[in-house]
Amino acid sequence: MKNTKARKSLAALVVTALVTTLAVAIPTSAQATTCSKASFTSAGKSVSYQKCTGTDWQGAKYEIRMPSKFNGMLYLYNHGIRGNHNMPKIPVIRPNGYVVDMSVEIAPGRTAADQEFIAQELLKQGYALAASGISTQGWSVPEAVNNNLELIIEARETFPKINKIVSWGDSLGGAISQSLSEKYDVIDAAANLHMAGSADSQFTYANDFLWLFKTFFDPTIKGNGYSSGSAGYAEYLGDVSKVLTAFGTIQAAIKANPVAPTWPASSKVPDTMKAIPVRSAVLLIGLLSGVPVQSSTYDASTGPVGPLETSFGLAISPALGVLENGFTAAATALIGNYDAEVKCGGTIYDNTATDYAARLGDNGDIFAAGLTGKASAAGMLAYLNKLNPAAPRVKGTPAAVNCIKNEQSAYSGAVTIPTITISQTADQVTPAGFIQKFKELYESNVAAGTAKKGMLLNIWNKPPDSYTKFDATGSPITPAIPTTGTSHFMYTNSDLLIIAKMLANAGKTGKLPSVATAKAAFKKNPNMFIDPDFKPELMFADR
Repeated sequence: MKNTKARKSLAALVVTALVTTLAVAIPTSAQATTCSKASFTSAGKSVSYQKCTGTDWQGAKYEIRMPSKFNGMLYLYNHGIRGNHNMPKIPVIRPNGYVVDMSVEIAPGRTAADQEFIAQELLKQGYALAASGISTQGWSVPEAVNNNLELIIEARETFPKINKIVSWGDSLGGAISQSLSEKYDVIDAAANLHMAGSADSQFTYANDFLWLFKTFFDPTIKGNGYSSGSAGYAEYLGDVSKVLTAFGTIQAAIKANPVAPTWPASSKVPDTMKAIPVRSAVLLIGLLSGVPVQSSTYDASTGPVGPLETSFGLAISPALGVLENGFTAAATALIGNYDAEVKCGGTIYDNTATDYAARLGDNGDIFAAGLTGKASAAGMLAYLNKLNPAAPRVKGTPAAVNCIKNEQSAYSGAVTIPTITISQTADQVTPAGFIQKFKELYESNVAAGTAKKGMLLNIWNKPPDSYTKFDATGSPITPAIPTTGTSHFMYTNSDLLIIAKMLANAGKTGKLPSVATAKAAFKKNPNMFIDPDFKPELMFADR
């Protein structure tokens, strides 16, 4: 069992060191913690708690909720990535515009109402809650870890009866949670929800898709190396518009003629390539970047009743899945690049040495129908060759590339506390390969003696075997709620409460639930599975 006093002393020393190192460079904007009484009614009973808020010296807002009947354990939550710059109203990407959001999310959930539901469920069981809004948005793992340390110290000083802390986070928040648990001995157990990969792997994944997309469909998209100041912001917004236009044009072409859809007019590839259906180019882009072929709408197997019943699932659905998923990947690259280039001082992506042809591998055979045959795939791959002047590569700024590969990537797999991951097998933002890499890092650390054996449990959420639905005309129907196992979509409240219970037990005992116990917890959900032998492909940057 860990020594609570030792953990508190270490955390205090860490925060003292941070303050000493950075106080001169960053003026304080701290606001003292203020607490007020609050309550809610559950099953006819009133549950009272203290709600405490404040701002740490780095400018991060925080919140602590302490129930009147406290059991000693605190849940520390980290939200997912948010944009670090304001945006005007942009259809699909930001239909309502966006103002940088520094608010606190106290618990995970699909909506604000779901987050409050999870919070209240935990409070009425006697658990305390805490979360930081983070001092810097965008990709900000190191900053968030520091904010978490500040919050832990504040929570323990305000409520000395805290003797256990468990951490959980969503997406980038999962990477923050994991980094915190590995770097400092202040967490008793962690649960990371569709955890992000390393900064290098995340940005390579998104940028590979964006570069391939612009090379095939609109070479006027800049994508990387934005100018400084307002000129760069204008370039970035112009890229957003161009990407939206190209996606819309391709979608319309496939809808009009799914068998042989035409290329967008913005494409500058030779006419011989345009003889290949544009859907084949979309599929190839997905296979070369790692974008899943299964999406919320498309299962990569089902076709409508009629003449396309077989060919749709085999040749068309995988491309449509990539197109649906790829929009998010492209948007992630654009938004992430602009933020990260400002933070790191230059171009963060470099594909000058990438061999895209070598990446296709066995997928050339598996998806031969969707690629319109091996000859078509070879022709498209030849166009991507780095010697082709029509497909210029991106040269990164060395210091900025180092910023992403080293300074902004934190967790290493040195797991010493019970750690749970739960991930979708067809997530288009944090694909399953990121967790496979984390698992391999952990196994390497165990072998080296820097991690404890039996401390990692991987839970997977898969889509149904078939789920694409069609209307009377044979057109696919996009579900109102994303299909389970696909999309970067938060888990259901019932699933989150199961994870919360596992996390609490792990924090109390220092042990993970057995595989049998974990499977039993999800027995009512056929899409959740635990299989130590399940091995999704690594992302290309991690191979």
